[in-house]
Amino acid sequence: MNSSTFREKILDLRPHYSDQYRSMIDAISNKLEKTGKGNIAQFGAYYQTYMYACIIGMRLGTPKYLDANEKSWEFALMQKWKPTQIRDYVIMMIFNRSKDYGYDWMDLEDANEETISAFLRTFEREMEGYANRGLEYINNLWVNQRVRFESPTIFVEILQELENV
Repeated sequence: MNSSTFREKILDLRPHYSDQYRSMIDAISNKLEKTGKGNIAQFGAYYQTYMYACIIGMRLGTPKYLDANEKSWEFALMQKWKPTQIRDYVIMMIFNRSKDYGYDWMDLEDANEETISAFLRTFEREMEGYANRGLEYINNLWVNQRVRFESPTIFVEILQELENV
């Protein structure tokens, strides 16, 4: 499979997040809005919140996988996520850990369809795990330190804090 087709398959993924974070995501994300909701600074579109959560989860280092029977929600197709630079950064972060979950991503270009399909399921599961770990962290801040979400740089502040962890 060529790299272009492989990329298209990745961008056709629709990762999930746990239902327990839905109300928090609704509060800190915007959907087709230009401004925030009151005093709450918003991360941006829903998929941007998901990308930021994935980065936070990766920084924390331990994924929180969805349980098979856990209620979850789908995000938009990855090909629609913007800014594409952040989307591509998240994809590369997951790729760079592929040996941790059983794949050498450099070998995937020559892999058969069965191997690619298995990889994509695992890749999506890893992304979901890190995003849900990040959402758990953000949700804890949301519940216990909501005033912090008045800052328009809350995401940067969180990443700076995690640099010292």
